[in-house]
Amino acid sequence: MKIIAIALLFITSVSLKAQLVGDKETVLFSFKIKSGKQVVLCAGPENSYMVYRFGTDKNTELEYPAALDDSSWKKFTYSFYLRGGGTKNEGEDLNYISFENGGYRYKIFSEYYAHGDISQTGIIIEGSDGSEKSINALKSSIKGTLTDFRENNKINKEQ
Repeated sequence: MKIIAIALLFITSVSLKAQLVGDKETVLFSFKIKSGKQVVLCAGPENSYMVYRFGTDKNTELEYPAALDDSSWKKFTYSFYLRGGGTKNEGEDLNYISFENGGYRYKIFSEYYAHGDISQTGIIIEGSDGSEKSINALKSSIKGTLTDFRENNKINKEQ
């Protein structure tokens, strides 16, 4: 009986862990926030889809979009602004991925400002009523880079 209980516990923990990142998915960009929850952008096998997930390994609170197929890429928009020149020119490298779901606009951001050598990463959630909440990433948890989306032709682009 103990063996069955241990096996069930193992199977459950493995399947729960797969909620934020699927078995054959690739993490494109991710980070944790102060609460321990994570923001994750994943691609399916051979870039067959893109998905956003938010939550913990035990509880996915939001997954977007519902349909995980090639059309999912077009449900996201990537935008960026790049001004080189370093500190003297107040260089900036600003990158955003956004999508709309359930009356909210989600904007994942990664920003770098040469003046002050400041970098910020996180997510902004905007309500249709004009409300806005910004949640910063824990810097040590950031994986990947949004700049990779500059060369990705599957995602919508906004300049």
